[in-house]
Amino acid sequence: METIILDTLAKLDRHGHGLFGWCSDCGSPSRYWVDVKARRQPRPASFDIDLAALIGERGKDGSVVDLAPVPCPRCGSRKTEIRVTAPAKPVRRHR
Repeated sequence: METIILDTLAKLDRHGHGLFGWCSDCGSPSRYWVDVKARRQPRPASFDIDLAALIGERGKDGSVVDLAPVPCPRCGSRKTEIRVTAPAKPVRRHR
């Protein structure tokens, strides 16, 4: 079995992986209690990242390592962390 290094955005997309982000501002305990006291639904801290749009913005050869922060879609903060998700179904490659 060969080892595949997923170091670019295009390779992530080609092998069926995805990305999601987590916003430290939306996920902070103080933000949660502000929403609860105002009787609002607390905003979720995690969000899905559209990999195709990210490739269009940053290029297919954009590095996954040291990826610049993706702004939170809810609050606009750049204090986000990016994580790679595994493919939902195994990708079959023809030999």
